[in-house]
Amino acid sequence: MNFKLTPLVLSLFAVLIISGCGNQGDLPKDTQTDYEKDVKPLIEEKTNPAKSRGSCNAIDFGSVCIDYIGSMWTEQQMKLNCQGAGRVFSKNGCPYSEVGGCRSTPGAIPETIAWSYNYGGDPITAENVQYASGACNQLAPIAQWVSKPEDLLK
Repeated sequence: MNFKLTPLVLSLFAVLIISGCGNQGDLPKDTQTDYEKDVKPLIEEKTNPAKSRGSCNAIDFGSVCIDYIGSMWTEQQMKLNCQGAGRVFSKNGCPYSEVGGCRSTPGAIPETIAWSYNYGGDPITAENVQYASGACNQLAPIAQWVSKPEDLLK
């Protein structure tokens, strides 16, 4: 696509640059953004990626359990995310899965792992594991299939 900068667009950029777009000096102190206090906690990465903050167990319903790992997951957010038929919230992690699971946003604040199980309400078969892991790995680098506990430490 070719974009043409019209005189109006150029004028707008000039006004924003000259006026100090993004300068917070003119804002009252209580409305200014402080990086250390306001931004850094929101973008921090997990330092212990293997520790679950809580889980949503839907094994009886759909043969899946979600571990909430990232630092953004508060108890209230996990409970809200776990509402629905056949889902049980716990402050503990999911049971061990011999099948594996899809780890989303590894090391980032919204990290989760959706574990699959070969038992429960909709068991995954050995044949379907290859499809589930392939689908998960297609989302790389924001997702990866994990099948062993040591994979969580990568």
